[in-house]
Amino acid sequence: MFWLEVYKLLGNFFSPLFSFYSTLKGGPDDFDHLRLGRIQKIPKSRIWIHSVSVGELKAVEPFIEDLKKRNYKILLTTGTRSGFSLAKRIYEKDTSVFVTVIPFDFPKNVKSFLKKAQPKAVFFVETELWPLYINECKKQKIRLFWLNGRVSDRAFRSKGLYYKALSWMIGQFDLCLMKSLEDLRKATLISKSSNYKKMKGVCLGDLKYDKIPKIKKIKRSELGLKNEKIIILGSSHNGEEDLLLDAYRHLKNKFKDLKLIIAPRKVERKTHVGKIFSEFNTAFWSESKSFDWANLDVLVIDKIGFLAQVYSLADIALVGGSWVKRGGHNPIEPSFFGVPTIFGPSMDNFREVAQYLVDSGGAMCISSNELLDVIENLLTNKAKRKEVGLFALKAVKTRKGVSRRMFNEIETLIQ
Repeated sequence: MFWLEVYKLLGNFFSPLFSFYSTLKGGPDDFDHLRLGRIQKIPKSRIWIHSVSVGELKAVEPFIEDLKKRNYKILLTTGTRSGFSLAKRIYEKDTSVFVTVIPFDFPKNVKSFLKKAQPKAVFFVETELWPLYINECKKQKIRLFWLNGRVSDRAFRSKGLYYKALSWMIGQFDLCLMKSLEDLRKATLISKSSNYKKMKGVCLGDLKYDKIPKIKKIKRSELGLKNEKIIILGSSHNGEEDLLLDAYRHLKNKFKDLKLIIAPRKVERKTHVGKIFSEFNTAFWSESKSFDWANLDVLVIDKIGFLAQVYSLADIALVGGSWVKRGGHNPIEPSFFGVPTIFGPSMDNFREVAQYLVDSGGAMCISSNELLDVIENLLTNKAKRKEVGLFALKAVKTRKGVSRRMFNEIETLIQ
């Protein structure tokens, strides 16, 4: 295939440039060394799962647990620093899971990595697909699966070489386990548009529905909270904190005991978020384990992988990335704790889940102009908050068991 040969040539060209760049910025750190393929040793005969970052890593945890129950050993790779950090923390003492970073998709890296790992089967999670890894796995007759597969609108609308590459990759999987019927539809259409091998796929649900029951609930008393009303803005992006600032000013005048907790999507934005709310008494999670809530208005969460637990404190949850064009973030997490969940119109990355929660009565999709009125109505009406929360909880519990269904589907293929 011409495009794949071009891709290989580009990989060979960029490989030394990445090494040179790492040297220029002060030398590669541990993460850079692994990304460049400098991995010393990997336990062999394992199931390899590649989950690029924090969101995908959290989604795949239930599936890893199901594999462990059946005595499989797992090689878990990530592609971002935040994902690598969280994975190491989660599986630090777990001898059945070996955590490392996926080397760049360059020819030399791919062959070296697979030679060291010798996986029995490979699972690529959500949108993280790499042509050379897929190609080499097929050459070595290693079973390939697309786990919790997702096709973004951007990928579906793309043209040219990327679309051609995607249509080829989809056909290489022994089975595509898509997270929604819409993702299955888009992947099938992409596959059918080419002369390559056609897709084998099923939709068994989104793995994120199985993750939530394992999350430890935080008791309010642990943080010194009593009967305060709490709004949580999770996974916020630039512009969304400013949007909430105006609403919080108004609401704070009416609800004196109202507290705001913000978890920015990127922790490095915490200082910027603190400045936005500088007119209020603001603190950062990392600064203390006990807070004087009588003199505190806004708490900024500056810890990776902690948001799901924090949602358990909320009276109302706002899901970020949905009032700016980011495609939204996971609305299942607050829903499991029976928290009324609100998000904006940009939920492309979770379209099926978002619509399901809205249809169930457990979530609301509203514009930025409606935000203040909807929040104020929920804060005023405790019965309404409880009703919406119960609908949310019932909705997510109904869809549990995805991981078990997925394993049953692929069990005979990974023996």
